[in-house]
Amino acid sequence: ESDLIPDVTLQVEGEKFYVNRKQLALQSPYFRALFFGSGIESTKRQVCIKGVDLQHFQVLMEHSRTSRLALSRENVQGILETADFLQLERARLLCCKFLERQLHITNCLGMMAYAWRLGCNQLYKAARQVALSHFPALLAEEEFLSLPKEAVADLLASDDLAIANDDLALEATLRWVSVHPERGEHLLELAGLVRPESLSVSFITQLLTRMKSSEPRAELIRTLNHGFPASWSAGQPRRATRARESLFVLGGPHDQEQQWLYQFHPLSGRWQRCAPLQRKNLTQYSVAAVGDSVVVTGGYFRDVLWFSVDWVKIYECQTRRWVDGPALQKSRHSHCSVGLDSALYVLGGSTDEGLVADVERLVVGSDEGWRGVSPMVRAVERAASAALGPCLYVACGLDENGEVFSGIQRYRARQDRWDVVSVSPIPRYDLVATELNGALFLFGGQALRLDLETEEWTLLEENSLDGKFFSGCTTVGGQMYLLSESKGNQGRPNMVLVDPYIDTCVEVDDAIPCPVPLRGCVTVRIYCKIYFSI
Repeated sequence: ESDLIPDVTLQVEGEKFYVNRKQLALQSPYFRALFFGSGIESTKRQVCIKGVDLQHFQVLMEHSRTSRLALSRENVQGILETADFLQLERARLLCCKFLERQLHITNCLGMMAYAWRLGCNQLYKAARQVALSHFPALLAEEEFLSLPKEAVADLLASDDLAIANDDLALEATLRWVSVHPERGEHLLELAGLVRPESLSVSFITQLLTRMKSSEPRAELIRTLNHGFPASWSAGQPRRATRARESLFVLGGPHDQEQQWLYQFHPLSGRWQRCAPLQRKNLTQYSVAAVGDSVVVTGGYFRDVLWFSVDWVKIYECQTRRWVDGPALQKSRHSHCSVGLDSALYVLGGSTDEGLVADVERLVVGSDEGWRGVSPMVRAVERAASAALGPCLYVACGLDENGEVFSGIQRYRARQDRWDVVSVSPIPRYDLVATELNGALFLFGGQALRLDLETEEWTLLEENSLDGKFFSGCTTVGGQMYLLSESKGNQGRPNMVLVDPYIDTCVEVDDAIPCPVPLRGCVTVRIYCKIYFSI
């Protein structure tokens, strides 16, 4: 208690604040240097702080005492800049997370510039990802045309640029360069970031027609026609084409001879049938993606009686065929499985003897086989799981007593260590989970967002999702897809698109081709190496 007694007075714009030196010094290098450095202020009982706004300073001093930060859309930037000046890192992080939750296609480019100026790396990364995943909608925005050349180059060079082909990348280059005559010197540099093998024939034909017209960009097109960028030269090895993310769904009645696998291409809206999984009487298995493979693990199988199995089947997206994988160490069903880098993790679930907390790891494509890693804090089944950065998360589920476990368990793969990082405000089982821009989203009854760095829960205000449960959930191209809404013991063959960056929550397909019940859905990211020649 004595450590919190005010022992110094801070004065801002004539207003006095009675604070404790040690308490502030623990929260801020600025105050640590001010109170315990070699400056004259360290000997004073009253210190005047200049260059900060009084109202913002009041909010931050309240936060330093109570850990509560009163943020709004009107005050957040001022408080962030004041916290940045005073080096109050926790308050700064809370402000950045608040702004991340406000990201939208109408402000992401401005937020990129703002975050870059303040050195808010995670906020910059989140805003950039929104720009990349919604690039076609941004081209007409005045903010795009006002971007510096370096920012345009950064977007065009990214493998994550969400465009069906590079027609739009070249059109964006022409549009940006044509705004100011002095930008002409950057034309070949920016055009060199376009992947020529991804230009459509129809677009190239259109360019040749426009080259002869009087439109403002005709001269730029003629410049390109007279001298291609060096990176377009014949026989030059190209970088991998832009990443293509596809959604894979697996499902069908368990008493059929096969389970059906379909691939959904979000940029074209096209469904494609893949080789089915030839397995009858198998249910309650788990589906995950690792690299460019879809992996099915475990399950509950009926011969005469029902029993858990250790089977592993791998669908190779490049060869478009199913192959056998090494058997699990422990047969299980109703478990979670998550891909992290090149490794697959199988987590918890039930055996024929009961629930287990055991976790197994397989490096897909290696000869190592499965090996055990540290067990979960709490054994659960019918939980939700997702990977975020270098960590795995298992949300809620049923425990050994058949009761709902409310904890969010985290596995730090590099340290091989589990802990419980948060508690769900609305604990349930049979949830589905996905990651979007560094946040964990849970769907089932309600839609929740968890910012893991600050442990802040946010209820998504989507009335159309209230009371609804889904069989699958995944993020593709910066947008979340919920599949097969549960209706009693039946599943609907529908797909719902949730995109907070364009204020969208809409059913985009009421008749997906994959039979229900849906057993799992995952996102697979595929690159293809191209050698371009003319």
